[in-house]
Amino acid sequence: MILLYRITPFLVGIISLLGFLGLMNAWAHPMVVIAIALLLGILVFARLIKWQVKTFSFWFFLGTFFLFFAASFSIFLLLEDVWSRWVLIGLYTLLLMLFCEYVFQYTHLPSNYQPFSLEYLTLILNVLSIFLFASLGFAARILLQAPLWILVLLAFALMYFLVYGTLWVSKAETFRSHYYAALGAILLTEFFLALTFLPPGFYTNAAFLTVFSYVFLGLTRAQAIHKLNKEVVLRYGITAITLLILIGLSSQWL
Repeated sequence: MILLYRITPFLVGIISLLGFLGLMNAWAHPMVVIAIALLLGILVFARLIKWQVKTFSFWFFLGTFFLFFAASFSIFLLLEDVWSRWVLIGLYTLLLMLFCEYVFQYTHLPSNYQPFSLEYLTLILNVLSIFLFASLGFAARILLQAPLWILVLLAFALMYFLVYGTLWVSKAETFRSHYYAALGAILLTEFFLALTFLPPGFYTNAAFLTVFSYVFLGLTRAQAIHKLNKEVVLRYGITAITLLILIGLSSQWL
């Protein structure tokens, strides 16, 4: 039985790869390809975590998996350069497989699980999910003139889940996690709203929001687990300033 769980990361990798190839080669309508890939991925991953639908851990792991999987497929449709598409295929398939591997160890082989593996990888996946969904949101606003209030509501819900999930997997206190998640969702949604009025393209705006989100998630996580100090603040501050300068200098401003 353990063998069936053991091969789950490889099955997810195959599903992801076939889904991306289906989009590249137009095997069917893109929405049909994405829907089939997501459905298969969810079924396989849900089995990995034993269909424990009454536990928050089930919905957290499944939600994290689904959001990252869905975002990577969606942003794929915006890419036109072939090399960019292959880089995305390789990177995101690898991250999905790695996430499944850590969840497998955490759930089925706790003796082999490396401490803090899921905590750090979840932070990476959540930050990347913010970038991907922010890119889609800004693109929808610029290209499709999507109603801003709908995008704001979706951004708030997404930010709340990602902030709370990051704190939950880091074993922060429940009340503190909900409190920080609410404040973080409001703050990051306000950043999203403000960036919609700035002139850069949607990738640049998404990159700015991602940097702010990375800093907030990192500092909030450190505060929640009582590890916040001057060195941590300085490290995140220097990283954020450096990234913002690089993004600003390398972007095409409208």
